[in-house]
Amino acid sequence: MPRKHFVQFFSPGTLVSETTTEPIASWDIAAAVALAKDVLERHGAKPYGFQFLTRIVAEPVPDDEGGTLEVKSREVERSGTHYITGELLFAHEATSPDQRTLLANMKCNRWPICIENRNSYRFTGVFNENDRIVDWNGTILRRGNDGDLLEYRRQANEKWDAERKEQEV
Repeated sequence: MPRKHFVQFFSPGTLVSETTTEPIASWDIAAAVALAKDVLERHGAKPYGFQFLTRIVAEPVPDDEGGTLEVKSREVERSGTHYITGELLFAHEATSPDQRTLLANMKCNRWPICIENRNSYRFTGVFNENDRIVDWNGTILRRGNDGDLLEYRRQANEKWDAERKEQEV
């Protein structure tokens, strides 16, 4: 079956991210960043990032009544999030009183590293191992699986696990 590639853009929304999905020839970061420049969501929100996805697609099939039925595509692959610029936030740096809720969420969900982006409105989210930070040319600036970030996640989660065990006693 044929496969088609898409790019799904994420922009800051009211409660959840706004999304726009467009076809793309391949998982080309520079091409996706170029497309992102033209995406505009409600209230002027612009993309903070995107993911590539690949879907199996099929042509419509006859319905035996003179018409056709659309065949729903099936997603078979999805990339991590490519954040278009942004700043990493490490749990040990979340020390100000206005970051108490953020730090509590980071700890309870085991998210030692988050990212903040201000391409339009402020967005704060999790920076996972399969995520990337890219610039406006599509160059990868940081990978979520860089060695120092893997080690930081390991150490932070060990520390939080030890704190939880102490509280259980």
